[in-house]
Amino acid sequence: MAIGIPRTISNETEGLSSPEEEKKVEQLEGDFRKWSLRPLDKFMLQSYQAKSNGHQWNTVERKSIENYRVTYYTFFGIRYMEVEVS
Repeated sequence: MAIGIPRTISNETEGLSSPEEEKKVEQLEGDFRKWSLRPLDKFMLQSYQAKSNGHQWNTVERKSIENYRVTYYTFFGIRYMEVEVS
């Protein structure tokens, strides 16, 4: 009989170029978590991993917007969902 130990990971912001960018991603992630997740999702999520996902052109403001891909993990380190925030 095998006993599995849950793999827990901490919040990661790998590949981001500056502390300001890390702060921005943490704020975007917090806003997404607060306004877009259902109570069950909030309960299931333990950690996240954020990566830069390129740029998108905003035609209204006529500027480039940085996109980030955020992957959420459950208690056991299993990938739960992936979202794109900008």
